[in-house]
Amino acid sequence: MNIYGLAIIHNGAKFDFPFIESLQSMAPFVKSIVINYGECTDETLPRLQALRSSLMTPLEILHSKWDMSRKDRGLIFSDETNRALKWLRDRSDRDYDDRDAWVIYLQSDEIIHKQDFEVIRRDLQLAEESGCDVVRFRYIHFWQEHNKIAINKKWYPQEIRALRLFSDVLSYGDAQTFYKYKKIYDSDAHIYHYGHVREKSAYREKVDNMIRFYHANQDYQKYARKWKRRDRCTETLDYFGPHPQVIHERIKRLGGVITLPEVERVYIVGKDITFSPETIQRIACKKVIFVSSLKDVPKAFYPWTIVFYPRIRDKIFHRSLLDVVPLQMRSPLARAWSQDFVLMLKLSAKGISLK
Repeated sequence: MNIYGLAIIHNGAKFDFPFIESLQSMAPFVKSIVINYGECTDETLPRLQALRSSLMTPLEILHSKWDMSRKDRGLIFSDETNRALKWLRDRSDRDYDDRDAWVIYLQSDEIIHKQDFEVIRRDLQLAEESGCDVVRFRYIHFWQEHNKIAINKKWYPQEIRALRLFSDVLSYGDAQTFYKYKKIYDSDAHIYHYGHVREKSAYREKVDNMIRFYHANQDYQKYARKWKRRDRCTETLDYFGPHPQVIHERIKRLGGVITLPEVERVYIVGKDITFSPETIQRIACKKVIFVSSLKDVPKAFYPWTIVFYPRIRDKIFHRSLLDVVPLQMRSPLARAWSQDFVLMLKLSAKGISLK
């Protein structure tokens, strides 16, 4: 099964998009990458050309002229995505090597982690076998810093980011999703979304630019105030879980934390819970101890104790030990997180990271 990468970019350097890291993250996973490059006024093209010279994976830069005067709710982004998708379909071999090909689409602030490569390959094969023509991935939305994730209803918990190359599927709306598909396969692989963590001045310019793409000039002030109100109401959780390797230097540049100092012990309280051995081994501590009740935990280690499914007694007598981590994002469309992911968030709430 051939897998191709697809992306679009406009003024990625000016607005501090992690577009190079995004392309690097998918490069080991795909046969080649096509990126629709809209004419820019910054260093985006030289950076793409430099990346093309260094990548082992072919990077094809599709030059196009974007209509920057449009104010129609971001439809320019789906139009330009579909332009790149059509180019890829037109040049591919429908009868032989590419008849079962898939496309991975990443926006220029989205990254995939190499730990998910095998999961994605498996899920694309399962999607193919079950007659699905798109695959939907879970999302991690970083908000304002690399150690906070957004979870309230505004944020989409999963979205389509893989599609069969030869299908009727097209990008839709502002390119957040796709339509004209027949059947969805839901994957547990994650898309890491870094669009709201960047240099402050570039972020302000980016938000201003996005508002102008979505709304007519006379409505700008109205919608700018609305976006700011929504931003102030963003509900977040601490995050000290894994980040893709390609983003580590950017995280350091912007003052984020990748791992925290190791702690002595972590106690995990709960019954009928199962975690993968890999997750337990990656906890940044010298020893992990499983117990069935809080009475088995020395009080000196309460700050590093995770109560997975608190009982009524715990909620009454040990409220200060409990965290505020839910079992899924707030959206009614959200699927429950895996127990491993919830554990990672509960550890993060206690200031404990994964290695």
